[in-house]
Amino acid sequence: MYRYFAMLCRELPLQTRLLDFSPTFYYTRGAPAPSECDVALGIDFQLQRKRCKYRAPEWIWKIIGCYYSLQYRRFYRRFYYLIDREQPKCIALWNGHRLPEFAIKQLAREFNIPVVHFENGLLPNTTTFDLNGVNDRNSLPRCASFYRAYKPAHASTPIAERELVTRKFHRAKRAHAGQGEFFAPLPGKYIFVPFQVKFDSQILLNSPRIKTMYELYNWIEYVAENSCDNSIIFVIKEHPSDPHKYTDLYNNHPRIRFSNRDTQELITKSQAVVTVNSSVGLEALLLHRPVVVLGNACFAIEDLSYPVTSKEALVNMIDKLKGWQPDVTLIEGFLSYLKEQYCLPVSWRNPDQQHIDAVTEKFKTVLTGGTRNGSQIT
Repeated sequence: MYRYFAMLCRELPLQTRLLDFSPTFYYTRGAPAPSECDVALGIDFQLQRKRCKYRAPEWIWKIIGCYYSLQYRRFYRRFYYLIDREQPKCIALWNGHRLPEFAIKQLAREFNIPVVHFENGLLPNTTTFDLNGVNDRNSLPRCASFYRAYKPAHASTPIAERELVTRKFHRAKRAHAGQGEFFAPLPGKYIFVPFQVKFDSQILLNSPRIKTMYELYNWIEYVAENSCDNSIIFVIKEHPSDPHKYTDLYNNHPRIRFSNRDTQELITKSQAVVTVNSSVGLEALLLHRPVVVLGNACFAIEDLSYPVTSKEALVNMIDKLKGWQPDVTLIEGFLSYLKEQYCLPVSWRNPDQQHIDAVTEKFKTVLTGGTRNGSQIT
């Protein structure tokens, strides 16, 4: 990410400066102190994420919380000095959820400076550029009528030609994930359930009802026990980037299986995809599969997908799934808007001139206060 921003600094026809979060001394006398409430909000995600990754006694977490509080104040003072000195017209950062970024965003609000959030793109081979935030906090309209009315500028790619990005398994589970039992033939009738990284912001911040993959498994188990159609199998795939192995869940229920077959195959052959708010939900829309969303997501829009807020509602949705047909016009309007208006073309990992030109135009719109759709720069 640092290399990506460094490349933008070299290539963009704009006056830029790149800063990182490495320890640096700045004379910050006179910088105001952030409130205790702001500090608590600023360190909350960092603490949640660490608690999900590691186990420790509560007294250890109190010490870590104190350390993060000091860190937050240090970043606040450092970037108060820099912002006050440099007077930037815009601040760009990655994601925006972590501790240093939260301090910068707080300062940006106080200085009334727009903040651009970069992230992985919502579509394959794209990049996110958003003034509101990322994931559920982005600026995409949440109204189905908006996408039904959208007129695509170009013809959409045929379904058969749409290819998803293959994710590599975490080095800690490559050997485990390659075991033959995970590549057994798929059932004739199944619902695909992608697990997500247990310490990802999507689960920690945008999933009010399901906080762990064990809770997601319990929801699926409840549906398997209570749905009317006993012929439906639920196929779960662990997230390739999550080092955790859910071996204690394997073979616990006759209608729930774990698989590591190709995600595109798992989506294409499924009856539907049930997700908390994974990007697999968007990939399923690309392939015109029904999507049931259990958390908060930018694609949790009635008729585009099926937002569900309880186990009982999920059972009812699964029982009615046979008669559901995708609203292709709505889906294609949504995908066309993402491709033509929202996403930056080409992934930030392999930027080309087209990508740089698109970033340049977006930044120029921010700097000149040009026309925007809400907070989204179009």
